Amino acid sequence: MGLEDISSPVFTIDSNKVSMPDIAGKTYTFDEVIDIIGFGQTTLQIFIASSIIMMAVLNETMGISIVIPAAQCDLNLSATDKGILTGVSFAGIIVSSHFWGYIADTKGRRRTLIVSLLLTAVCSLVSSLSINYTMMVVMRFLVGVFISAPSATIFAYLGEFFKTANRTLVITYASTAVGLSAVFTATAGWYVLSLHWMLDIPGTELTIKPWRLLFFVYTIPTLIGAFWLMILPESPKFYLSRGRESEAFEILLRLYLENHPHAAVDDFAVKHIAPEAGQKDRSTSLKRTGSCWKVACSVWNQTVPLFQKQNVINFVICCVVQFGLFVVSAGMGLWFPDIINRLTTTNVSDISVCEALEVSANPGYILNAETIIDEACNDNINERVFIYAISLGILYTVVYLAMSVLMRKLGRKCLVAFNLFFSGCSGIVLQFVANPYITIALFCSFLVFAGTSISILNGATVSIFPTNVRAMAVCLSLMMGRLGSVFGSNLVGLILEENCTLTFYLFASGSIICAVLTLFLPS
Repeated sequence: MGLEDISSPVFTIDSNKVSMPDIAGKTYTFDEVIDIIGFGQTTLQIFIASSIIMMAVLNETMGISIVIPAAQCDLNLSATDKGILTGVSFAGIIVSSHFWGYIADTKGRRRTLIVSLLLTAVCSLVSSLSINYTMMVVMRFLVGVFISAPSATIFAYLGEFFKTANRTLVITYASTAVGLSAVFTATAGWYVLSLHWMLDIPGTELTIKPWRLLFFVYTIPTLIGAFWLMILPESPKFYLSRGRESEAFEILLRLYLENHPHAAVDDFAVKHIAPEAGQKDRSTSLKRTGSCWKVACSVWNQTVPLFQKQNVINFVICCVVQFGLFVVSAGMGLWFPDIINRLTTTNVSDISVCEALEVSANPGYILNAETIIDEACNDNINERVFIYAISLGILYTVVYLAMSVLMRKLGRKCLVAFNLFFSGCSGIVLQFVANPYITIALFCSFLVFAGTSISILNGATVSIFPTNVRAMAVCLSLMMGRLGSVFGSNLVGLILEENCTLTFYLFASGSIICAVLTLFLPS
């Protein structure tokens, strides 16, 4: 019997046509069921779609750093305005992470992802039509609110189609999309912003320019991910965590028949699946809440298990380490183009990065820059910015692939600890190097080895926590990470000019401290 012999739709959420068997049989763990099902076309599609969604998250949050310089004249952006626009999407992620974690754990991974991705795309496209700074800030904040859901939930969704031992590895492979996103945003920006045209919209103050088109280009992966998920199944592990066994068994059976074309329904030996330790059965559908108070209580009840004895230490460590990782990779990373540009444009040779920044920040240098700006607003972007961004993206991709191989030998805990220790050492050593190329290489290592650890830690979080609180754990830990990116970016802006050496010491020390903390996580 093949897949076509089953009359019910392939992925039906409300169907109960695959009923729970009454006969007694062996009870399998979910990992054993995944081994029986094997790897097939649908699982491959889930992997690719998840990678595209991870890419979309980076496009929406980091791509703005390429758009802002090109839009500064049209929107009359000051330096403060640029800083706010850069971080406002992270603020949206921070304020909504808890909510989306609750929704993903109670309403479903797939449904949450589809809705949030579509809303993200709408807000992003509307932001491209912004006629002033205020409108842009509001729309990019909403982009952050909605992209918050896929930024965390996608790790839970992808990981739950693989056995526990392979989840971190699979998520690390998928996270090569982070590097591809950097390459994509820089390459697309380089091409689109090299165009010179404008289109006035009659009856409005709006003028369409290439930087507005760039928002559309950056939103393409978001739309692809949303529409692709519509033909993919919900996580069967989520259904099991909600007590919806018939729907979980239906998906598992269909995956089995898809991966074994010559098998019959009776060949699927799984009749009972053991629940996770500490996981309580849930009703088939959520009880309707009659008030905001009941909703708040439900959110609280969904969060409390993370602070129970068996989870609290691991949860706190994950949050602290995520905070540190984002402080370095995103907080300092947002300043990467500016710092490297100032380092390479300094006329003095054989000086350290801090000496180069001091030279570039002297009054004569600032005066010349201000004179140019006063004559005419300059919205051109130096080609070096794109080249460095592409190089950084390629390095991210290569390191992610290397991490995927090394993880099998070293294990995720040792690998993250090594990455963070190496990142911290690079951040310290680069201050004492006078060769600009070695300095840039160390700076890239400082950012990349911290950044690649984020996905490994997300994979560990998916494996450590039970299904019923998994999305909440990932969302809240990533919320702390996004808070770290805002904190780190603003900290650099506050103290880099005044005390460059202290800045790099603080960030590098943070990486080393996080390296030690990861050693306390389960293997």
